[in-house]
Amino acid sequence: MRKWIIIIILFLFLIFTGLSVYAYQIIREPLEHHYEQAERYVKGQSLLTMISDVMYFHGTDAYYVFSGVDDEGIDTYVWVSADYDFHHIEKAQDGITKEEALEIVTTNEDVERIETVKLGFERGLPVYEITYVNHENRKGYYYVTFEDGTFMKRYLLRTDL
Repeated sequence: MRKWIIIIILFLFLIFTGLSVYAYQIIREPLEHHYEQAERYVKGQSLLTMISDVMYFHGTDAYYVFSGVDDEGIDTYVWVSADYDFHHIEKAQDGITKEEALEIVTTNEDVERIETVKLGFERGLPVYEITYVNHENRKGYYYVTFEDGTFMKRYLLRTDL
């Protein structure tokens, strides 16, 4: 009897795991499709010759942020709006690095741990969005401009609800 219970529990676990993987793939499929579509746009417009990374940013508006190399061999970032009617290009050397953005946040805020640092686009400017948790266990979002690290906005959310 004990053997059958173990077999049934193992079988249910395998079914649950399989359904979870399937659900994850179904949920990710549209995002992957949009990534591919955005990549075709970037290559079709000859904005980058080689793409090394793509991120999705959803602030006021949604953007795909590409990092790669342009036709001159220079590291470049490209922000493409989700509806493909706008793009913005910046050379990596013309802005601050992720490390410099992190330094700005840790200097100005009560940061316990950093969760993410990613490029985005807000108020018509390329920005870094730094997500962190402070010592009061509040989740913070801190935005600085890509160009020179100027403070744009920040907000904190309670996480103990």
